[in-house]
Amino acid sequence: MAKRIMLLALCLMLLATAGAKGEDSGVCMIVATDLHYLASELTDGGAFFRNLIEKSDGKVMAYSEELIDAFVQQVIDEKPDVLVLSGDLTYNGERVSHEALACKLALVEQAGIPVLVIPGNHDMNNRSAVRFEGEGYIRVDSVTVEEFRTIYHAFGYDEAIAQDSASLSYVAQVSPQLRLLMVDASSRYSWGEVPRETLPWIREQLEQAQRDGCHVIAVSHQNLLSHNERYSTGYRINNFDQLCKMYDSASVLCNLSGHIHMQHISQNRMGLWDIATSSLAVTPNQYGVLQLSGEELFYHTRSVDVSAWARAQGRQEPELLQFAAYSEDFFKTNAYRQGLRAASEDEHPQQLAAFFAEINTAYFSGRMDLFAMDEELLERWKLQPASLANYIVSISAEEPRNYCEWHLTYGENP
Repeated sequence: MAKRIMLLALCLMLLATAGAKGEDSGVCMIVATDLHYLASELTDGGAFFRNLIEKSDGKVMAYSEELIDAFVQQVIDEKPDVLVLSGDLTYNGERVSHEALACKLALVEQAGIPVLVIPGNHDMNNRSAVRFEGEGYIRVDSVTVEEFRTIYHAFGYDEAIAQDSASLSYVAQVSPQLRLLMVDASSRYSWGEVPRETLPWIREQLEQAQRDGCHVIAVSHQNLLSHNERYSTGYRINNFDQLCKMYDSASVLCNLSGHIHMQHISQNRMGLWDIATSSLAVTPNQYGVLQLSGEELFYHTRSVDVSAWARAQGRQEPELLQFAAYSEDFFKTNAYRQGLRAASEDEHPQQLAAFFAEINTAYFSGRMDLFAMDEELLERWKLQPASLANYIVSISAEEPRNYCEWHLTYGENP
């Protein structure tokens, strides 16, 4: 009840300060994705766990607890109007991780900041939910769809103005003229696809928003659009085309997604935008800040300052005190190992591996515009038979842009 009163008060305040045309004034959202939080009690930091993460995809799992605590504190300090988390909240859907994360998110709400969540493909019915001990692991409970809704009931579902009966999708009113369409494509057996029964519900919500004079921003875990020509299947929502048609006819401002772990922005021929925010668990450990002012929408990224949090907590671990450098080096080291294996037919595979580590880091962080392309090394990569070579070529073919900033001017009427 207290939370409902707080949200109503927020909407009334925004309505009172809106301009003569009823524009949203100064609405600020923080959006983060792919936290992959692993509760500290689920790992002893032993040999098996260290070996696993050092051969994985560069997520800083050894400091998952500290990263999320620093993020939560940073959100509280920045005081956005709403915090949006677009899935893969946990490492592999561990019940303990979900419950611990919900406790952390409660601190954000206690600070007067509403939290909205949707699940990702890692979050439910996950057979990889384990506790790491010494030289191995022990399976632990994951959560069902209904258990996910129960654990996170206070973070979107209780205050939703509409909920879908076929999925964990819902609609949240975040200001008098702005609604978030939280689209779930992970809770059904057809992984990566919005349930067929949900599509009419989405159309109905979009039509209702237009009748009510509200703009809509859609949120999904999987991508609405392709962000790399080599990596669409398994990353883009399977029935994205049906969503795009509905979003286009309803003038949805943009879609916010994650899943692919890299920072990227795409637009299709209809003019729809999909902003994929990079994984919070991967360098540069950033989240998106979305600001609506008048008839303009601004997006930029900001990194979690784990080192500042560590100093405030009196922590002395070198990795925490130099976290940005540690996280980047950890990601590059994992990429270097991957590149070394893929470039085995080159005379100097170390050179190609180092090149891949640098270009992959720039690509994932959304700053290929700052990367100095070495054409000679690129040509040598093209001679390698590994699929990684095709990925590198696809990166090099893109226009080198800054995907950490975006701006849209939209009309007054939805």
